[in-house]
Amino acid sequence: MMTSVSAHDRTRLTKDIFFPLTIALCVGLEFFDSTFFSFYARYIAGGINAPADELVWSTSLYAVASVVGILQQSWLIERIGYRAYLTLCLLGFSLASLLVCFTSSSAEMATLRSVQGYCMGPMLSICRIILQFSLDGKMRGLALKLFLFCILLSSAAAPLIGGYLIGYLGWRTPFAAMSLTGGVIALMVFYVVPQQGKSETSQRTEAHFWPYIIFTLAIISLQTVMQQVQFQRFTSAPFMPLLTGAGLMALGWFTYHQWRHPRPLLNLRTFRTDLFRTGLVMYMLYYYINNSMGYLISRMLEGGLNYPVQNAGLLVGGTSLLALSLMFLYFRFAPKIKNKKLIIIPGWLIAVVIAIWMLKMPPDVSEDCLLIPLFLRGGLLLTIALPVGGSAFSLFSEEDYSHSYRLKNIVKQLTYSFSTASVIMLEQEREALHYSRLAEAVTMNNIAFQNMMGTLSGQLTMIPETEIKQASLVLIQKMVISQSEMLSVQDGFLFLAAIALIAGIFSLWQRKI
Repeated sequence: MMTSVSAHDRTRLTKDIFFPLTIALCVGLEFFDSTFFSFYARYIAGGINAPADELVWSTSLYAVASVVGILQQSWLIERIGYRAYLTLCLLGFSLASLLVCFTSSSAEMATLRSVQGYCMGPMLSICRIILQFSLDGKMRGLALKLFLFCILLSSAAAPLIGGYLIGYLGWRTPFAAMSLTGGVIALMVFYVVPQQGKSETSQRTEAHFWPYIIFTLAIISLQTVMQQVQFQRFTSAPFMPLLTGAGLMALGWFTYHQWRHPRPLLNLRTFRTDLFRTGLVMYMLYYYINNSMGYLISRMLEGGLNYPVQNAGLLVGGTSLLALSLMFLYFRFAPKIKNKKLIIIPGWLIAVVIAIWMLKMPPDVSEDCLLIPLFLRGGLLLTIALPVGGSAFSLFSEEDYSHSYRLKNIVKQLTYSFSTASVIMLEQEREALHYSRLAEAVTMNNIAFQNMMGTLSGQLTMIPETEIKQASLVLIQKMVISQSEMLSVQDGFLFLAAIALIAGIFSLWQRKI
């Protein structure tokens, strides 16, 4: 009797605690990886001696592979089940992360990031779907809170932990740590997650081989054009309009095929719901602003303000950890607010305030002045994404919920890729413009330049007189580069402020949410 009670208690403990914890850790690892790579993209590019624009291909291929993985997700789960799918994805991600430690070129990095994207990119949708249909009532509510906590904690910890590891052990160390963590979580999944999700042979979705291949080629074509537009005009090379046309035609055929198919890979009929379409647009705007803001903050701290990598990670990660306290306020008061626009619209306004606040930062700003905007940025998920999700997915049945959440994850991955590419393009263009304008002032005819040269010459007392002028010019050159980076980043924040304002007007105009 005691043995049976003990076994029952262990089974209940596994289902009530370790199961939701393991699922939450899976998605936490995905957010840690994506946040880390976005925040420290410049350091990673420097580690493999590649310019930042080459590293953008790693982001694009990650997004493409993620979308392909999301599309194939339900087909695989019907054949191998949740446990095997999660375990294989985590082991694949761990192996790719370990191999990243040995990369030496942008091509190798892009290849391995595509493997990571295929394995880890679909993790958000599958983990959320598992929790939705494996738990009931109160346990599902507690599991979803743990799920959200792991997302916020991982996003906050990525700059903090990544900064220390890069600063003391090099940029490869975080990937080694993620490889080890992925392996440990894979073991937890194998022992904790029940073998569910497999379907009988007669009930399985067909392979959709050619639609799958055509969709993949369409996404690759459109992503390639999006990347090349950064370096040359759309009409300057004939292959770009051709790739765009072919990609759009292939995507249109895939959409038509999936819409009419009785058992599609992706049920696009969920687009008929006005509330879901509105939610996807808001999600897209949120993901674009949040990801771009993270990149620009990293560039401002490291390039414009010359913060060491550890200090930048501590500042951003520490304020994000403090913002975790807002989660408890959200769960306490948000359910009482029926009209979610009362949460969403202030969220967009907060995004505008953050962008303008960062735009007005002087070059010699202190850390104290950065704390409030960084703290507010850590709470954007609670004020925008969560209330949108609570409304957009509330009307779907079990099958439609799975398809709609996969669509949402596809939008997330493509928006992340587009935001990183576009903000790097904007930053580089504006930096070149500001550098050329500032460089024009570096002339002996400029009184301010003469005064700066005199001040620096007086401070460089430990250098021989014959080298003082050259050393002063080197220091002024560094100042010009730093100021041009600062100004280009602030232009990016102005761009984000405009997008957040448009998003707020769009939300105000809606009647469904």
